[in-house]
Amino acid sequence: MAEPVEHRRIVVERFGGPGALRLADAVAPVPGPGQARVRVLAAGVGHTDVMARRGEYLFQRRTPFTPGYEIVGEVVDQGPATGPDRLVPGTRVAACLPRMGGYTEYATLPVASLTPVPEDLDPVVAAAMPLDYLTALSLLDRHARARPGDAVLIHGAAGGVGDALCQLGRLRGLVMYGTAGDRGLDRLKSHDVIPLDYRRDDAARIIRRRHPDGVRAVFDHIGGRTMRANRRLLAPGGVLVSYAFIGRPGHVLAGTITGAAHNRLLNLLPGCRTAICSLPAEIRADPAGHRVLLGTLFDLACDGRLQPRVGTCFPLAEAAAAHRALERREVAGKIILTCAG
Repeated sequence: MAEPVEHRRIVVERFGGPGALRLADAVAPVPGPGQARVRVLAAGVGHTDVMARRGEYLFQRRTPFTPGYEIVGEVVDQGPATGPDRLVPGTRVAACLPRMGGYTEYATLPVASLTPVPEDLDPVVAAAMPLDYLTALSLLDRHARARPGDAVLIHGAAGGVGDALCQLGRLRGLVMYGTAGDRGLDRLKSHDVIPLDYRRDDAARIIRRRHPDGVRAVFDHIGGRTMRANRRLLAPGGVLVSYAFIGRPGHVLAGTITGAAHNRLLNLLPGCRTAICSLPAEIRADPAGHRVLLGTLFDLACDGRLQPRVGTCFPLAEAAAAHRALERREVAGKIILTCAG
């Protein structure tokens, strides 16, 4: 008979700096009907986790909580009535969680939310994909409805979601402009993206010279004053999609609220659309659909058509060091937490 499993997880008991990430004892409950217990091998670390730890993430306003939206692990056991989704113990699976909780050694999750990971895909590489690549897929297909030959502008194109957008956009035959700092420009060129140095280049002038009517879509992660300028770059019928509102340091929460309101107000103007992508909410609305999409993304990675960039790995117990590295921009690529065992 299955028993609860003692393990460790990272907990934020009070909002604050990286030191707020504390390793704590926990118990993984026996899986109930339709659930599986997963031994976590790797968990992705993202800017959303940092925002949540600081108390700046609108969708995680209470403590205590465990950060993290994406995991890869192995099925340990399952509850009854899992039906056709039942997985063999030992099966490697991944999940993009609808709510935070990924920095943990064990997780008890709905079987229907778990995507099998191909045997030839490294679990660390797989853990770099769920949040960033599913977000990018949603931006392109659900919100922008981009077609081959469409021109798009990707802000933060060297970041996690930005890099995923560049790779998926190339597969779709898009004409892509991407903003980045000095260190990211060569990466953009390797993805056939027209690079724009956000410190030096006049992006609007360069884009209008090549596309006088504007671009099909602008993908924005900043918000604030940039939104009106981004909207002016759109072709008739184009769309400005916000997927974060990082704004000014120390004002992220306020920037999220005002940015979302600004996005909605701009949508009232004629000629173009605005939209907001919130992947966790989209997963909660359609977990089965996102499970299939993640499987497709894994297949593309196995074929070499997608190349997730892993920066470095930290043990779960060193989550604070991982956050410091992310905040200081010391690592190019995705940071992954690994669990022993």
